[in-house]
Parts: sequence; structure tokens; C-alpha cells
Amino acid sequence: MKTYRPAQPTCTAIVCAYNEEKYLSGVLAGLLNTPAVQEIIVVDDGSRDRTTEILHQYGQDGKIHPVFLSPNRGKGYAMAEGAAAAHGDILLFVDADLENWDDGYAMQVLSPLLGGQADMVIGYPQREDDPWDAADVFHYQRWLSGERAVWRVDLLPILSKLRPSRFGVETLINMHYRTRHQPIRFVQLDGLKHVIKFEKSSFAEAWNEYVKEVGQILRTYARHPRMTAMTYIPDFIDMRDALRSLYGLMRRSTSLLNL
Repeated sequence: MKTYRPAQPTCTAIVCAYNEEKYLSGVLAGLLNTPAVQEIIVVDDGSRDRTTEILHQYGQDGKIHPVFLSPNRGKGYAMAEGAAAAHGDILLFVDADLENWDDGYAMQVLSPLLGGQADMVIGYPQREDDPWDAADVFHYQRWLSGERAVWRVDLLPILSKLRPSRFGVETLINMHYRTRHQPIRFVQLDGLKHVIKFEKSSFAEAWNEYVKEVGQILRTYARHPRMTAMTYIPDFIDMRDALRSLYGLMRRSTSLLNL
């Protein structure tokens, strides 16, 4: 049974910030200039820099609603808090460490959802100087992008699962949509500058953070074995069938050459 979609949906943007004093104002300015966004919820996840001060300043704008968490609870918890507080039919999640986010990028992510082409849209930047992007020949990295739009009603059933997921939150959301066979659309956000950890801290600190994130993603798979199996066993079957077909084609080609 297809979930009801309003003809004129409202949109809430959700920004989860942890020590993002350098970039947060720019992201909020871009969202304030996006007519399709009626509400902006910013979750300060226990920041220790000027993020909280910046939010108190922006909180005077009726469109922005800050949520303060203390201590730091992790990205999954912050996203769930934002979704629970939102009033919009559509949730637009935006990372707080983007250098040049604007209404154009927002509409690139929202348009396929508004046009009924997908139930979740994931917008991803591509950086040639990011070692993770350069090594990602299977394009797995785009699945972890924080820029995404979903229908709020689709996400509400898993809010309790999101809270403990920390940086496994995008993985959990992806599995939720894939196991329900809901259409997902990827949009490449050309020119969007997402600041990577190696640019915000020392190499050792950034590397430790990446290792920690990988661990949290793996724990997300372990906590939800049924969803993991339902998501990836079909992929393995498809890959097996594709390899068999390729092997058969190679054998037939070899036989023809030997004639």
C-alpha cells in the first residue's frame, strides 16, 4: 500500500552540528534563502566552540529552531531529535560543514522527491583530492552522504533505532529504504565543497575519527542482522548471476575463436 504524499508538502531542513563554528553560518544563510524550506531545525550536539553562541543569535529568526544536546550524543541521536521536532512533510538533512551550500543545491536534492521520482534522494559532492573518494571505485562513499531528502512519515518508524547508531545512521537509513524496496535517487552536487576531516584537524586525529566511524558503521550492521541480510544477500545473488553470465559469455567467445 502506497504511503500518502501531500500535493503541496512542507519542508523542514535539519542541520546537526558539533563544533562547526567556522561553517555553520554559511549553511544557515543558504537554507534561509531557500523558499522551499519553511522550517530549519539545528541540533547542537554538545559543541564546545562558538556553535552554541551562533545558534542563540540565529534563534531570533522565527524560521530557525535550535535544539541543544549535552553532552555529545552522536550524529544518529541528533538526527532523530531533529526529525522528532520537525513539522514538515519532507525532511532535508544538510551537513554543517559545507563551505558553499545554497538554494540551488537544496533544490537539486529536493526536486526528485517533489517530482515523485524517489522516496529518498541522496546528494553527494565529488572531490578528486579526497583520498576516500579517489579510492572508492565502487562508489560506496555516496551512500554515506549527509545531504539527503526523505518523507518524514517514512523515517518516523525507525527513530528509536537511529538514536544509538552514531555515524552508522546513514547506513541504517539506507538499509531501511532498501529492505522496503523504496526508490532511491542519487544526485551529484557539482562544485559543493564538503570539508573533510583532514582539513579540520591533524592527520592523526582525522585518521582516528575515520577509524571510529568505520567501527560505528560495522556495529550498525551487527545490531541489525535481519536488515543487513535483506539488504546485501540480494546484492550477492545479483553479483553471482552477473559473474556466471560473464563467464558463460567468455566461454562462448573462446569457443567461437577456436572454430
